[in-house]
Amino acid sequence: MSHKHPLATLGHSAHTLLAAALFAALLYLPLGCSVGATSGAASPLQKEQTAESTGVVPSEFFGMVVKTPGVEPGVAAASRRLWDSGVTWAALEPASGSFVWTTLDAEVAAAAQAGAQVTLTLGMTPAWASSQPGLASSYGAGATAMPANLADWDAYVTAVATRYRGRISAYEVWNAPENAAYWSGAPGQLGANLAVLATHTASAVHSMDPAAVVVSPALSPAGLAAFIAAGGGAAVDVVGSALNGPGQAPEDMSTVLQQVRGVLVGTAADGKPVWNDGSSWLLPQGGLPAATQGAYVARALLLGAGLGVGRMHWYAWDESDASALLLADAQGMPTPAANAYATVEGWLAGAQMNGCSATAAGVWTCQLVRGGQTEWGVWSTGGSVTTSSFCASKSTYIE
Repeated sequence: MSHKHPLATLGHSAHTLLAAALFAALLYLPLGCSVGATSGAASPLQKEQTAESTGVVPSEFFGMVVKTPGVEPGVAAASRRLWDSGVTWAALEPASGSFVWTTLDAEVAAAAQAGAQVTLTLGMTPAWASSQPGLASSYGAGATAMPANLADWDAYVTAVATRYRGRISAYEVWNAPENAAYWSGAPGQLGANLAVLATHTASAVHSMDPAAVVVSPALSPAGLAAFIAAGGGAAVDVVGSALNGPGQAPEDMSTVLQQVRGVLVGTAADGKPVWNDGSSWLLPQGGLPAATQGAYVARALLLGAGLGVGRMHWYAWDESDASALLLADAQGMPTPAANAYATVEGWLAGAQMNGCSATAAGVWTCQLVRGGQTEWGVWSTGGSVTTSSFCASKSTYIE
């Protein structure tokens, strides 16, 4: 007799299996449980974890974008990525040399009060500094164009890094530049232009705040290769990436991350931390059940930590697009996806991650150690994970 559980969980014995469900139920399983999967897959515990340890998961791994100034996320997020909250270059410096700091001051202060580290996404050129000042954009005229004069960019970045020295810990060079909504330059010049901006950003930031880090734009593997070939890899301290996209499952992050790290091998960026600065999903037509949305969040966080991603900045706590996977409802209350986020954060923060791996049948296993206990997160994308009736009788369900 067996009980099938689609998602994996954590337990409390010296060695514990986390049966973390693909859908809603989370199940705590003790040592000695037999685990298998449909399609004839072997138990994940019958094979060695071949992935290397990725170290202790810091609280800063859990990052969040909050678009509405003054709103606090309903889950713990020890890193904040400031984007879409009225703090673009165009908003901060509407006229040359004239800065409006009110919103950014408030956002940085709120993050400090919450104990969160801040990443500021730079960019969106004001019309007066734009190389294409008449170009229409939802962020203002000329915002998606390269600045006409790099001295204006230098002055902007220097002013920000000086004012927020010791309070903004990371600066990201532009948002999603491979998306035409954010960047209007010729595709063939993208890597070179961004490498120039990254080099100037690093010079300005490090001269004003040596402890702050510069993060590359979140690029596809091909875009990253062009950026590095143009010298951008030497300028940045962290490699930004977009590890998930439309139509992808959380497990696809593994393939994309492998491609990203393949691009970095032998370059000036080899070995530098990789952050995911675009954690979010657009739902397929017809949507997904709420429980499945929670499973996407759980699997993404487990895999991100297990694969050694430095930060997972989720976009966004207060997203309102009905086609997106939402963490908060229209009243600002946590959705099942947010509850899954909080649950998995409780598992991972401070735990030693020993990597994630998968069987050919699609059974994924992530191993972690916390409080001296070895535990596993297990789920299947190709069938059900099964446990014995004894395990079910000893299990605790969390909905």
